Amino acid sequence: MVHDERIDELVEEILDSDRTPEEVCAELPELLQQVHDRLRKVKAVAAQVDSIFPSTTARLKAIFKSESTKEVSLPTIPGYEVQAVLGRGGMGIVYKARHLKLNRVVALKMLLTGSYASPTQLLRFEREAESVAALRHANIVQVFDIGEFEGLPYFTMEYVGGGTLSERLNGVIQPARESAKVVRDLARAVQVAHDCGIVHRDLKPANILLAEGDAPTITDFGLARWLERDSGLTNTGARMGTPSYMAPEQMTGASNSAAPAVDIFSLGAILYEMLTGRPPFRGENLSDTERRLTTEEAVSPGRFNPMLPRDLVTICLKCLEKDPRSRYSSAQALADDLDRLLRHEPILARPVAPLERGVRWIRRNPFPAALAFASFLMVGLISGQAMREMAQGAADRAEKARLTSRFESGIDLADSGRFAEARAILGKLGDGGFTDLRQRIDRARSDMELAEKLEAIGIKRSMSLVAPDSTWQPHRQAAAAYEELFAQSGLGKVGDSPTTIAAHIGMSDIEPPLIAALDDWAVCEADVARRNWILQVLQHADPAGRSDWERRCRDPATWSDGETLGRLAESAISARPSVQQLRALGDRLSAASLDATAFRLRVQQQHVDDFLANLSLADAIRPTDPRESIRYYQAALAIRPASATVHNNLAVALTNLGRSEEARLQYEESLRLDPNSVASRVNLGLALAKERPQEAIQLLQQAIKLDGKLAPAHRVLGEIFLQEQRFSEAKASLQTCLSLLEDSTQREEIAELLQKHSANLLP
Repeated sequence: MVHDERIDELVEEILDSDRTPEEVCAELPELLQQVHDRLRKVKAVAAQVDSIFPSTTARLKAIFKSESTKEVSLPTIPGYEVQAVLGRGGMGIVYKARHLKLNRVVALKMLLTGSYASPTQLLRFEREAESVAALRHANIVQVFDIGEFEGLPYFTMEYVGGGTLSERLNGVIQPARESAKVVRDLARAVQVAHDCGIVHRDLKPANILLAEGDAPTITDFGLARWLERDSGLTNTGARMGTPSYMAPEQMTGASNSAAPAVDIFSLGAILYEMLTGRPPFRGENLSDTERRLTTEEAVSPGRFNPMLPRDLVTICLKCLEKDPRSRYSSAQALADDLDRLLRHEPILARPVAPLERGVRWIRRNPFPAALAFASFLMVGLISGQAMREMAQGAADRAEKARLTSRFESGIDLADSGRFAEARAILGKLGDGGFTDLRQRIDRARSDMELAEKLEAIGIKRSMSLVAPDSTWQPHRQAAAAYEELFAQSGLGKVGDSPTTIAAHIGMSDIEPPLIAALDDWAVCEADVARRNWILQVLQHADPAGRSDWERRCRDPATWSDGETLGRLAESAISARPSVQQLRALGDRLSAASLDATAFRLRVQQQHVDDFLANLSLADAIRPTDPRESIRYYQAALAIRPASATVHNNLAVALTNLGRSEEARLQYEESLRLDPNSVASRVNLGLALAKERPQEAIQLLQQAIKLDGKLAPAHRVLGEIFLQEQRFSEAKASLQTCLSLLEDSTQREEIAELLQKHSANLLP
C-alpha cells in the first residue's frame, strides 16, 4: 500500500504520546480511517501475544495505555528507580528513571517486544544506542548505559525535561535571531555526527528536545545510518523519514538518500518552520505533500514573514535546494553562515539568480516550457519590449540590492550603539522608488529613535546628586521610564505574554539594544513580580545563543543570592557577556554589599574603550577617590563628548575636591546638553547658592517643576531662602522637604533647622 509507512508512523506517534488519531491526522484527514484500522490491529495483535505468551504479559501491556485508567505498571529494573512514563512507541517505551548509585535522573528506553522483535527492529534499536553513544556534543542527547532486563533490551540517556521544539512552535512564528541561533547550534551538533560517519535522517521539531535555557538537543537516532557500515537495513527505494522535513532524495528512495545532505535539508525545513510557523512543503494530503516536495521550489519564507532579514531567507532556501549539490557542502558550513549572519557580517550563500530559476522551471515543466517558447516566437514584436523591460528590471534589482546593503550597514551601526553614524546613513539614504525599502527605512529610523531613548534611560539613571537622600531614586525612575517606553512603542505592557513580546523583539531591526534595555530594566525594577516578568521576556527573547553564564545571570531564583553573584563576577570576564550585562551585575553586587568596585575595575580593564565601562567605574570609585574617578570620567567623555550624565558626575567629583569653578562649568555644560536634567539643576543651584543666590533660586524652582517630589531641591531652596531672609518661603520649602522624607535622621535634621529659625519662621 502506497501510504503504509506513513500510516505506521502516525500509529507510532499515537502510541508515543497522549494524542488521539484525530489529532495526529489533522493535516492528513484522508488517512484517518486507515490509522484507526491499523491501531485496532496493533492492539489486537498485542492481546493475542498476551494470551499465547503469558510470561510476556507484564512486558507487552506497558505499550498500550489502559482505555479506562491510562495507567501502566512501572518495571523494577536493577540499579534504577523507574519513576514515570515519558513516551510510548510501537516497539518501545521511554521511562523517566533515577540511577540509584549516581543519583542521576535519566531517560530509559526499552524495546518491549524483546525476543519477539524482528531482526530489523533489534538492529534499529541497537543502532540507535550505538549511534548516540558514539557522539559527544552538548546539543546531542547522551547515552549513559546499555543493558537488558528479563530479555528486554534497554539503554539510558540524558534526561531533557523541557519538552520538544515541536511543542514550542505549535504554529507560532519565532524571532528571527532566536531561530538562527537554534539552527546554528543544531548544525554544529549534526556536523559532529557526520564527522563520526552518522547521518540522522529524521531531523524534525519533534526530535529536538529543549534543555535548560531552551538549548536544543537532538534525539531519536532510530533511523540514523552509519555511512561506512550499514547495508540492507533500509533498502534503496524505501522511504524513511517524515515527509514535511525529509529531503526529496529520501522521498524517492534514491541512492544518496542516506548522505549528509539530507540532514542539511531537514535543518533548513526546521529553520523554515521557525520563521514562518509552517513547514516548507505541506499539501492538502500526503500525496500532495510528496508531490510538492519533489516537484516544487519552496515558497520564500519572506512571503509569509516580510520582516525577515534577507540573508536569513537566503540561508534557509539554500538548505532546501532540490539538488543536494546546491545545498551547503556541510552542516558546519551552514553553522558558519548563520554565525556570520548573527555577527552582522556578509554571508557566503547567494540567492538563486532569476536565469537559474528559469532554467530549473523549464527542466521541471518541459511541455509548458515548449508552449511558452512557441508563444514567444509568435509575439516577436513584443519580445523586444519585454527584453527592455527585463533589462530595466535587472537594473532596478541591482539598485535595490545596493540600497539594501547600505541600509543594512546603518542597522549594524545602530545595533552597536553608533546612532549618530547610523542616523547619517539612513537620513540620506534614498529608496530608489521601492515602496518596501521606503517602509523598511522609515521603520528603521523609528526603531533607532526608540533604541536611542532606551539607551538614554540606562545612562541617565547614573546621574548623581552632590547631596542625595532617600527621595533620589534614579533606578525607580528608570524602571518607570522603561515601562512607559515599551508600552508606547507597541512592544508590550507589563503582564503581557512574554512570548508575544519576545516575538516582537525578534522581528525588530534593533534586537540587541532591546535585549540590553531589558537587562537594565530588570536591575532597576524593585518589584520582584515585575522583575521576574522581565526575566521571562528575556528568556524567550534571547534564548538559544546565551551562554550558561548569561542563563545563570538572569535566573530569578538566585537573583539576589550573594554566593551566586560572587561566582558570576569571578567568571564574568571569560564568559564575554555584553558590557550592559556586566554593568548590571556590578549594580547587583553593590546592592548585595559585595565588592563591586574591584569587579568594575576588571570590566574596565577588559573594555578600556567602552563608554559604560568607564562611567560605571568612575561612579563606583568617586565617593572614596574622587581624584582618580576624574580620569575615568574624562575617558568616558573622550568616547561620548555630548553625555550630560558624565559632565554632571564629573562636576560632582570636582565639587568633592573643592574645585568649584571647574564644577560649575561642567554643570552648565550638562544643562546645555540636557535642559531637563533635574540633578544638574539641583547641583548647580547648590554650587551657586552663596555667590549667586538669585540664579540658584531660579534653577531650584525649575528643578521642582520637573520633579516636585525631590526633597534635596526643596531643602537647598529653603536654605537659600533663609540665607536671603525670605522666611515664609523658607518655611514652605523646608516643610515640603520634611513631608517628602522617609529617613528619620534626615527628618530630624530638617526639624532641627526649622526649630533653629523658629522665631523668624513664625507667621
